[in-house]
Amino acid sequence: MSNDDRANSDDDSTAAPSNASAVAEQVEEINAADGAAVLGGLTSERAAEVAEYLDPDTAAAILSKMDSSIAAKVIADMEVPEAAMLLESMRPDDRVDILELLPRPLHDALVGQMNVLEAAETRQLESYPPDSAGGIMTTTVTSLLEEMTVEEAINELRRLKEALGQMFYSYVVDRRKHLVGVLSMRDLIFAGPERKVAEIMIQNVASVPATMDQEEVARIFRKYDYLAMPVVDDRNHLVGLITVDDVMDVVQEEATEDVQKMFGAGAEERLSSAWHFSFRKRVWWLLVNLGTAFLAGAVIGMFEGIIEKLAILAIYMPIIAGMGGNASAQAMAVAVRGLATSKVDGALLRHVLRREIYVGLLTGVICGLITAAIALVWHGKPALGVVVFFALLINHTLACASGAGIPFLMKKLGFDPAQSSTIFATTITDIAGFLCLLGLAAMAIKWLV
Repeated sequence: MSNDDRANSDDDSTAAPSNASAVAEQVEEINAADGAAVLGGLTSERAAEVAEYLDPDTAAAILSKMDSSIAAKVIADMEVPEAAMLLESMRPDDRVDILELLPRPLHDALVGQMNVLEAAETRQLESYPPDSAGGIMTTTVTSLLEEMTVEEAINELRRLKEALGQMFYSYVVDRRKHLVGVLSMRDLIFAGPERKVAEIMIQNVASVPATMDQEEVARIFRKYDYLAMPVVDDRNHLVGLITVDDVMDVVQEEATEDVQKMFGAGAEERLSSAWHFSFRKRVWWLLVNLGTAFLAGAVIGMFEGIIEKLAILAIYMPIIAGMGGNASAQAMAVAVRGLATSKVDGALLRHVLRREIYVGLLTGVICGLITAAIALVWHGKPALGVVVFFALLINHTLACASGAGIPFLMKKLGFDPAQSSTIFATTITDIAGFLCLLGLAAMAIKWLV
């Protein structure tokens, strides 16, 4: 290697760190969300270099604002000691979200580099299912002993404020960490300094068990407008806190998953997912869909002779089936969303089915009349217009009823309504559409030919 080449190589080796340092200086001066946008626009290797130049608290705040899968790639490209220090500075729940996306050897190495307290918090949170209250809570929660005096409690809160930052509520526990109450700051400030916390606390405090599903937690927050809720284990020990920010993340996550699953994609898929991950999540439902498509094809095969005599029917087959599919998808979207946000009982199901039958009849009449008029003008066959009208009317009504009813049935059978309903509803509308059109055409063949 020549001296010039060596000089250029040395320049290249020092250029990356200096550029990363410059980016880090700029990022430190802006909001964490804006910093996350900056790092998100870099490769994971470059973002890792920038993160290593940042103060751990600043880097933690920025990575917490990024998509967990992207943040995990940045962590994976950092040196283990720096990455562990950054993770220590994160909220425990954000830390676990990132760690669960890392390969197990790297995960264990990072947790092993953390101090004892953060490592213990991490392992505790990882013991809960990711979609449970325990999986989304933070272990950073303000708690006071019931036997404290008001003066001691105020001094403790001042100390905790420096360590914990934002406080939503101050909970009261006994010596064995059982949740026994919650404190009103107003009552605490105006109480005499020698009074006991147990005397002024509110005893009937709402809490959620750590095993509760995160969707149910979100439903409770929406219903009662809570800013935060304590989380307890099966012995009523205070183990963590869920904030409204956590719930907003859950609502967004669940909505995204429902949309993806309605079209057969994996709930965990992201734009940054690897191709083989997306393949595994999609292929099985596509194979199921392929099987149901052959059922619809078999129906067409039953009327092969009719289609040979009336090739014109081939024009209207996709129209009838497609309109039924659209009507079914509309009803299904409302049903799936309703199942995700509300309790279901027999009365609600009857109301939904009755409403969808009315909607299907009315939309079927309107779409059927328009299509029949077009068929009459286009082909000059009144009988064809009548066949098309009744085929659309019947398929629309059935599509709306099945689109709303199938998600309830799938949920009753233990399947995910969002992921399983679309395939079966599409099969019903395709088969029913073809049967209605071709069956009615067979009955009216002497007026059509």
